[in-house]
Amino acid sequence: MVAWWRRRARRGPGGADDAPARGTGRDAALDEQIRAAYEEGAPIPEELAAKAACAGDVRAMTVYGIGLGNRGAVKEAEEWLRRARVAGDKAAAIALGTLYMNRGEFAAAERYFRPVAETGHIGARQALAELRALREAAARSAPPPRPAQVPPPAEPASGSVPPAASPAEWAARQLLLHPADDRHPHVLMAMAVLKAEAGDVASARAYVAGALATGDPEVLFWVSRMHVDRDGLRGAREHIRRAADAGHATSQHTMGVLLTEDGDTALAEHYYRLAADAGHTDSYVNLGVLLRGRGDLDGAETYYRRAIEAGDTGGMNNLGNLLRQRGDLAGAEQWWRRAADAGEPDALVSYGAVLAERGDWAAAEPLWRRAAEAGHAAARLNLVGALARTGRMEEAERWLRSVDTDAPLPSGSQGAPPPGGADGDGRPAGPDLAAVADWLSGPARAGDADARAALDLLHGEPGDD
Repeated sequence: MVAWWRRRARRGPGGADDAPARGTGRDAALDEQIRAAYEEGAPIPEELAAKAACAGDVRAMTVYGIGLGNRGAVKEAEEWLRRARVAGDKAAAIALGTLYMNRGEFAAAERYFRPVAETGHIGARQALAELRALREAAARSAPPPRPAQVPPPAEPASGSVPPAASPAEWAARQLLLHPADDRHPHVLMAMAVLKAEAGDVASARAYVAGALATGDPEVLFWVSRMHVDRDGLRGAREHIRRAADAGHATSQHTMGVLLTEDGDTALAEHYYRLAADAGHTDSYVNLGVLLRGRGDLDGAETYYRRAIEAGDTGGMNNLGNLLRQRGDLAGAEQWWRRAADAGEPDALVSYGAVLAERGDWAAAEPLWRRAAEAGHAAARLNLVGALARTGRMEEAERWLRSVDTDAPLPSGSQGAPPPGGADGDGRPAGPDLAAVADWLSGPARAGDADARAALDLLHGEPGDD
């Protein structure tokens, strides 16, 4: 996921009040380079950042740590960022949390983000919002349970046969499909359904046991779904594994998801590859994510492109992210644009970021608004920035609060405060002007005229309408 606010936050990790003390005993030119790198994201040679960091400049420790992380020296990056964090640098804490978040260690990331967010730091609040969005996306990757007491029927992929309206109808269809084979595993499951419908639980269990004894992958899958309905994914894990090992592609994908959550990426890859070989599109994407996280960009690209060929818009967005990592910004933009045209929320955020960085905020804002209205946390934060630039402070603050509270805003909301002088959470109605000012201060210091004008409007300086 590429979010404009995260990249901007790295350029300006703290306002003037947040900046840690500079080092001593250095020349003014190096001091200014460190300041510009820390506050504005200006480029600085690595050897100069290292020199200042070793001399004790906390800002330089953060700059050097972020630079090390960007070129893949993660262990060294963490060491320098921890030193800066211990010295009180909030930007270092956010950068450390981001390292953990990017590799899927969400609980560790939150331990770094939350203490800073609780001080009111807007960058940390935004980081927590993106973390929440990533957690929600990870939860959505697990297949949803089917309605209780309905064994999931396997209908022909061609669509020539309409889906069954009830378990009994599905069971009757199986008996018609296999009229001369009363030992067929699907017939046994059909009989189990019919016996259960009639209240004959003992016979139903006997038929289920007979169907399971055949080792049929579809039967094992149906039974695993029954256990998911009753016990949840974790409780049904052994049944899911049996179906996966019998060759059921959806179960193989599900095992990959569960093992990834456990941190067993080697075994997760095994199951993802099995499912991918069977044509499971979601496994193309998940396997690509796993390989990219391991540094195998070529392998990840192969599976992202397979997902795209299968019509998966998430694969388009992920391929854009990968190409950006390689430095192919034109290729990344192409895939983000295609995924955004298809309505992929992450791509709406990413392509909007491309447009905003070119100065085309008018084109970026509707993309972020579409994703924001669909509940995308990073899109809401980007939309806050776009609104604040043009002085729409009340709506900007309403969107910012919606990220903090997970409260959806209606399409076209103008953010009018509720009557009575306070929001439902007891905070005063109207915009949090300090938070909006913090939001604008980074780009304003970097010379952004629109941000400077918005700050002037916020502070009510002479000459405003």
